[in-house]
Amino acid sequence: MRENPVLILERGSRFLTERLFLLEAQLRPLADGKVPLLLAESDPIRVWATLLTCQRLGIPLFLGNPTWGEREWGQALQQMGCGWSWRRGQLQPHPSASVNQPLRELLKALSTPDFPPICIPTGGSSGHLKWAIHSWATLAASAKAHQQHFAVGPVHSYCVLPLYHVSGLMQAVRSWLSGGQWVLWNWKSLAGAERWETPLPGSFLSLVPTQLQRLLLQAHPAVLEVLRQFRAVLVGGGPTWPSLREQARQQQIPVALTYGMTETASQVCTSFPEAFWGGDDSLGRPLPHAKLQIQRTARDPVGPIHLWAESLALGYYPHLWNREQGWIPGDWGYFDEQGSLHWLGRADDLILTGGEKVLAAEVEGEIRATGWVEDVCVLGLPDAEWGQQVVAIIVPAPGIPSDPGDLKHQLNRHLSAQLSGYKRPKQWLCCDGIPRTPQGKVNRPHLQQWAMQALGIPVSANFKTPEPRLSAKVSGDKYD
Repeated sequence: MRENPVLILERGSRFLTERLFLLEAQLRPLADGKVPLLLAESDPIRVWATLLTCQRLGIPLFLGNPTWGEREWGQALQQMGCGWSWRRGQLQPHPSASVNQPLRELLKALSTPDFPPICIPTGGSSGHLKWAIHSWATLAASAKAHQQHFAVGPVHSYCVLPLYHVSGLMQAVRSWLSGGQWVLWNWKSLAGAERWETPLPGSFLSLVPTQLQRLLLQAHPAVLEVLRQFRAVLVGGGPTWPSLREQARQQQIPVALTYGMTETASQVCTSFPEAFWGGDDSLGRPLPHAKLQIQRTARDPVGPIHLWAESLALGYYPHLWNREQGWIPGDWGYFDEQGSLHWLGRADDLILTGGEKVLAAEVEGEIRATGWVEDVCVLGLPDAEWGQQVVAIIVPAPGIPSDPGDLKHQLNRHLSAQLSGYKRPKQWLCCDGIPRTPQGKVNRPHLQQWAMQALGIPVSANFKTPEPRLSAKVSGDKYD
């Protein structure tokens, strides 16, 4: 009997073949008119089978998040403009019967290798939903680069991430194209399990930092032993904090830190576990399909990242990019002497205080690592002396003593052992809930204005203070 729920898929499997046969009959009416399909399903098999069927029939596919509310769903349909939708197991036509002009022009402009498009949702702090236009060619370029980077044949992927996110989708693509096995694991069952099934030799597991932290905190010996047997545990989707990296090293987990995003079909830089074990905190060198450049000055090696990649999206729907010019994602970083990338954060999240650069996500990660907060956001607010001051807004975890002074003292003591003094918050604010966009991103502009008002920092007169359950103050060169 298996220690954890598992489903293994590979090319030629009878289960998947039957799914594909049924889907082709259902979706064929869309193929003749090149009518697009908006898919919002949590079942990874249905998502993958639908993607393959749409590629076979020439149907433009838009991936959606099944947890979207009615407003997000309506926004997605409006942007798509027409077509059919598949949601909660029901296939329904869009009220508009004809293909809208932006979509018509996009389909006409696409080259043959890039048709039909695969549009993957992405959204920033503004809450505005965008679609990164990909194709089978861009996804395949990313998968091939992963295979070359790790010098492996068949790629066996153990998947606990959803397929409507690029991090989960690319695991399926890598295994499918390389002839490997794609193993679906149920994260909710895995997270509390005391034993895991032994992975296939040379397998890969992808996690976000909070998932890795949870596994290391539980530290069941049998689970840790299974984690050590992977070729690499790919960790991306956000920065890892120092204490998490140290825990992973102590347990000899083969962590490979990655840098990538929806627009690049996942990783464009990835480290090796052997380097990670040796104390290397970089995100590794660019993969074979990518080239990165730092827009630096003569005095400062740090600057915005500019990248080119065969896996780079074709554009944001419905507009195509000039991919020869590359893309600037809005991240800051630098390359070390070995040509490995060090990511410092988003340009709008980077805090400059007294001439030092502070990565807000690193500080947030260390605060989360205490287990004393339910949510946290670190901001850089105006400061007359230092330019910016580091401010932390926290939501105390349930059961934590309510005395804010004690909580602040405990957090400061923890951070003093983990972070340099200039990185530690100078002010702490407490609230009942941090406002987020429909895509789950922190609504930083609103939170920043609220925090400035709470701390008595002058704010713009034309700003309306939001009401997101906020409350009182706790205290005051190129590589490829």
